[in-house]
Amino acid sequence: MSKMKWVRKGATGLLTVMLVTGGTFPSIASANGSVDFKNEEKLSTIELVNPELSSEEIASMVKEYANSEGLTEAESLDLFYEEALTQKIELESNKNTIQNNSSPNQAPGKAKYKGDVMYSKAWTGINHGHSAIYYTTTTVVHAPGPGKKSKAESAYNKIGLKNGIKMQYVKTTQTNRNKAANYAYNNLRNKPYDLNFAANKLTTSRLNCSGLVWFAYEKSVGINLDGNGGPGVYPSNIRDSSKTVTYASK
Repeated sequence: MSKMKWVRKGATGLLTVMLVTGGTFPSIASANGSVDFKNEEKLSTIELVNPELSSEEIASMVKEYANSEGLTEAESLDLFYEEALTQKIELESNKNTIQNNSSPNQAPGKAKYKGDVMYSKAWTGINHGHSAIYYTTTTVVHAPGPGKKSKAESAYNKIGLKNGIKMQYVKTTQTNRNKAANYAYNNLRNKPYDLNFAANKLTTSRLNCSGLVWFAYEKSVGINLDGNGGPGVYPSNIRDSSKTVTYASK
């Protein structure tokens, strides 16, 4: 049996397919076995906003998510693609932030409630933004970035960008906020960083910033902070969720 293996083609960033022994990935090829360029475009878009992932890893994620959710691979691919289109717009709107800033320069400061969440534009690399949850009104739990483990630290440390921070509370009871904050502190610290935003809901063994905040509320009180659903949750998804309310910008 054969499967489709996606590989990068030259410096253009285009993708091509070849057949290798193994399972199947039928959603990538057309009926006559040639490249399905519509699907090629979808995978290229997913890779554009997740350049830290190889094309093979993306193809594997699409298949794994299809299996876990009872979807066809074509349906799974469409969900990843729709999420990537939304994030592509976000990245384009923030591209000047990447060019003009190389380090965090603003502390979020004190929150209104324990369990509040913070969004900031990011300061380096692919600007997915940054998310954190308040364990106390002056302490955040977050995943700082590649090569670092998730941790708690003072909210008076510079972990965001000036004029790029939004402070938010979650529309629920304070009891639920407390449970989410406690879950983050007790269960989501000291985890290695996860470069995979596209499917960061699949595991807590590795965490990125938005995955950490999402798991804190989902695992503790069943509140889904992902504003648009799908296999991945990005910082902007939490920022734009109907369950979060912005009360301060810094």
